[in-house]
Amino acid sequence: MLKYIGIAANELDTYLDYALLSIVAIYMYHATPSEMGWLGACFALPFLFSSYFFGKLFDNGKVHQWRTVLFTINTITTPLFILTGNVYGLFIIAFVKTWSRCGLNISNVKLNENDDDAKRFFEIYGYLINFSRVLVPLTVVYLYNLIGIWAVIIFSSGLNLLSVLTSQISLKLQDCTHDQEVDNPEQVETKYSFVNEIRANKDLFYLVTGYTIANFAFFLSNDMLGLFFKSAGESENSIGMIISLLGVGGIIGTKLASLLNKTLRPVIILMASMIINTIAFFIFGFLNPELISVYVFYSAIILIGISSGVTFFAIKFGVREIVGYQNVGKATGMIQLLSSVVAISMPIIGGYIASLYSLDITFKLTGIILFVLLMAFFYIFYFSKQKD
Repeated sequence: MLKYIGIAANELDTYLDYALLSIVAIYMYHATPSEMGWLGACFALPFLFSSYFFGKLFDNGKVHQWRTVLFTINTITTPLFILTGNVYGLFIIAFVKTWSRCGLNISNVKLNENDDDAKRFFEIYGYLINFSRVLVPLTVVYLYNLIGIWAVIIFSSGLNLLSVLTSQISLKLQDCTHDQEVDNPEQVETKYSFVNEIRANKDLFYLVTGYTIANFAFFLSNDMLGLFFKSAGESENSIGMIISLLGVGGIIGTKLASLLNKTLRPVIILMASMIINTIAFFIFGFLNPELISVYVFYSAIILIGISSGVTFFAIKFGVREIVGYQNVGKATGMIQLLSSVVAISMPIIGGYIASLYSLDITFKLTGIILFVLLMAFFYIFYFSKQKD
């Protein structure tokens, strides 16, 4: 139970940061599309250089010790750097806390040793993420409007202190035999190759490739959604609505993925996610907000959330199922590293394209890329079935 409390507190703080930093950047510092792109990049850059490091670190044990350190860093970061009073302070907050969360996200896959419980674990994990998406933005907007920014900051630090406490309790309860999860970490490391794993298993290759390219499209436009609703005449409350509706969709998507998993392979579940996301971004890219009700676009946000929930389950459970517990940290780290390349570059490129042309161009490109990827997957699986 303690592991779920720690995960919940961390996810609550994650979406608190998304809401708080977006509100402050757009409505207090009047950030440009390019600056929003750079902020999005700061939420991704640490995954590039630290994912594989954390993967090896947590596969070698001492999970709760390191979780305590990372939660402590997140406790002090926001109150310290918000005092800079400009958008660059927001960049630092996003960067430092994302570095910590890179490790925390990988450590989560090491909290459940029993393979039989993994499916249920990732389903609950998905629900915690998306309930956080629903609850936190509404709370952030309420506290921000009622009391001010420091109420939100104190709430953030309190969540991380709760996570520090749960990690310390878990550490005390942990058996001495679990202090180190492998007898010879160096030997295990030399035996494992993520590249060989991908070569040996086509489903893992398709999962990693599809997930990475889908992120390529998604991150091109994701940070432009707040600006889209601002241009449509919505207030800062729209930031809370966006994240909350993503959470509503994510809850639906997590349950949908859990049901689909009973009959479909994870890679096919990932394709279902692509279909939903393609529809959503086609709505943003090809429908005119001056002629269409804004509620249609809020409905598209729910579709993006459903796609996110389905993708999360397909990737987390799919990789765990294929790779197994012992090396899942390194595998997860490598997947995060690959995805971080596009997660860093695409928000910057998307912001530049939006500044140079228009917001709807980024959404059109996202929809088209996802559609092409989906058609490629259909082609691959149709012909592989024909050969069989």
